[in-house]
Amino acid sequence: MNDIEVKNLKKRFGNFDVLKDISIEIKSGDFLAVLGPNGAGKSTFLRIMTTLLKRYEGKVEICGYDIEKYPKKVREQIGVVLEDFILYDRLTAMENMIFFGELYHLSRKTALSRAEKLLKDVEMWEWRNKKVGKFSFGMKQRVNIARALMNDPKVIFLDEPTASLDIKSALTVKKLLKEINSSNKTIVFTTHILSEVEELATKIAILNLGQLVAFGAPDELSIMAEDKKDLVVELEKNDSRNYKAFFDKNGVRLEMIGNTMKFAYSDGEELEKIIKLISEFEIPIKSINSSNRNFDKIFLKLTDKGRDKN
Repeated sequence: MNDIEVKNLKKRFGNFDVLKDISIEIKSGDFLAVLGPNGAGKSTFLRIMTTLLKRYEGKVEICGYDIEKYPKKVREQIGVVLEDFILYDRLTAMENMIFFGELYHLSRKTALSRAEKLLKDVEMWEWRNKKVGKFSFGMKQRVNIARALMNDPKVIFLDEPTASLDIKSALTVKKLLKEINSSNKTIVFTTHILSEVEELATKIAILNLGQLVAFGAPDELSIMAEDKKDLVVELEKNDSRNYKAFFDKNGVRLEMIGNTMKFAYSDGEELEKIIKLISEFEIPIKSINSSNRNFDKIFLKLTDKGRDKN
């Protein structure tokens, strides 16, 4: 089942196309990272998804509801954490939670119970009776995320949720988001921190100049970008045999540096072939390691197109 369906979404500001014919389907339980350089259209995309921005072309459905026809129904299904805090500085953390619970027509008992659990989840229970206006940025963000979960949303939208947070707060937020996602809730977040994408996302959408240039699982995007992983083999000894000629003959490129062999591969089939050839040639191996996907390179490769013209 798809929690989000976007068909031919377009948005213009004056004569400028911010979003250009975007179509995407996000399944229930996906953890989607929306990436792109500044000005790519990420924030506009998120504001449309959360019913905050209107006057667009195309169709958007969330949890089966058309967001233009049934915005109230959509808001009941989603939690939203955008750049600005949706909190009242003069209220305590607990008072903020109860207030927003009442907006969702929760009973007093349910609101208190849910507020307690969420404030404990974001490690802010100790400060529940302190006014939010006296909190640090990180403390406010943790309460802000807890506030967005008071209605037990099916889909959660977050705009750079860990930006400007200290390490402890960022770890707390990421832990909570993982737990939420594990209960089959869909999360859509934007970020500039690519290590977070590799740690959290099950799906990735990359926007560039208003266009959706890539969408899929991290491994799928790696292949789209022709990303190559490295297999590094350290030899016990380097005998007189011509390793390079042997691998060239078998269609495998090898970089030889002293007693170290370096191969590039993009999928399991290529890796299996390299390992098989190493075995056949009876190469004396001291150690063997494979590098992880370099997501920075993938991101840059997929968003370079058109940037040199701006």
